[in-house]
Amino acid sequence: MNATPERGDAPTSWRGGSPAARTIAAALSTTAERPSPVRHAEDLAALLADVHGIVADVHEFTSGNAIVSVHYGLLAYTDGESFWWTSPELNHAGAPILSSALTLTEAATQLAEHHAILSAREATDVVRGGLPLLADVIGAEHVDPR
Repeated sequence: MNATPERGDAPTSWRGGSPAARTIAAALSTTAERPSPVRHAEDLAALLADVHGIVADVHEFTSGNAIVSVHYGLLAYTDGESFWWTSPELNHAGAPILSSALTLTEAATQLAEHHAILSAREATDVVRGGLPLLADVIGAEHVDPR
């Protein structure tokens, strides 16, 4: 019989493979461990490439957290549990909007939408837009506060 799988009954063929398969397996597993931030970032980058055709770079910080560089000015941070980034759009008062997502699928979908917004802009507008730049973030992460 084809019964609906119970939590913890994820087929072994789902454990590994694509990021989508790992997300499904983790949702069904009661003992799912939180992935490392780098692994979580790599899964997001793979999902962006596989589903949305977006090439993204993953960088690990000395703190253990990771960042996914999706587009010039579009950087998604992760602690292995969730993702957050600055939206390329501003709120009604003209201030940056901090966006976040708890799942890989949600993060990839929102980041793909933000990638499309940035791709439609002139490069000089993106540079002047005040969005975080990868070199600034990596530099700040590696600065010795002493």
